[in-house]
Amino acid sequence: MGVYRTVCYKVEDVFVRVLSRKQDSETITMKVMDYRGSKEAQKARKKEKAQQRAAVAQQQKERKKEQEHQEVLGLIAKVMNLNKNDYTKYEYNEIKRNKSFFTNLVATVYEPGEYGFCFLKCEFDMSKTKELKGYLIVTNKRVWFISNDFRTQQKFRYQTIKDVNWFKDGMLEKGLKIQYGTKKLEFDEIFDEKQMQRVASKIKQAL
Repeated sequence: MGVYRTVCYKVEDVFVRVLSRKQDSETITMKVMDYRGSKEAQKARKKEKAQQRAAVAQQQKERKKEQEHQEVLGLIAKVMNLNKNDYTKYEYNEIKRNKSFFTNLVATVYEPGEYGFCFLKCEFDMSKTKELKGYLIVTNKRVWFISNDFRTQQKFRYQTIKDVNWFKDGMLEKGLKIQYGTKKLEFDEIFDEKQMQRVASKIKQAL
């Protein structure tokens, strides 16, 4: 950029000399220098203001990000009781993405003293013709399936769960199968194998 400006100034100098041949060259040179100085100062002020605005915007962005982070942590603490349980990146991102669902979960579904161990986004195959999307939630008291719209809320007692295992469901998907008494409950459209294994492990530990 400095080279470009130098070239421009040399071109300007040529025009100034041509147009001011009958005038005092020293006076003209001083005027040109003053003009260029004021323009450079103006550019510097604009640049400084732009940098200040960018810095303020970045600070606001970081404050907003930290505020949202604290909000998510606060909600995780209610959903999962962080004093007794850890959380995964999967769980953090799901709660961040779907705050209204998990706020409603704590307010309307959990019983006093109930807290989550982990959860999994999935589809519950209730029958051959009825499939519902929602969350499978493992708590200290039971296993829940809550549909996204909260119209379907099914709870499964640990005393009745006989076994838990998973299966491959297509190229990328996994499925979770729970033997609940004489019933086989299937939950599929699971895309995070590690989280699925975490859920299955927590259920087995509670049996």
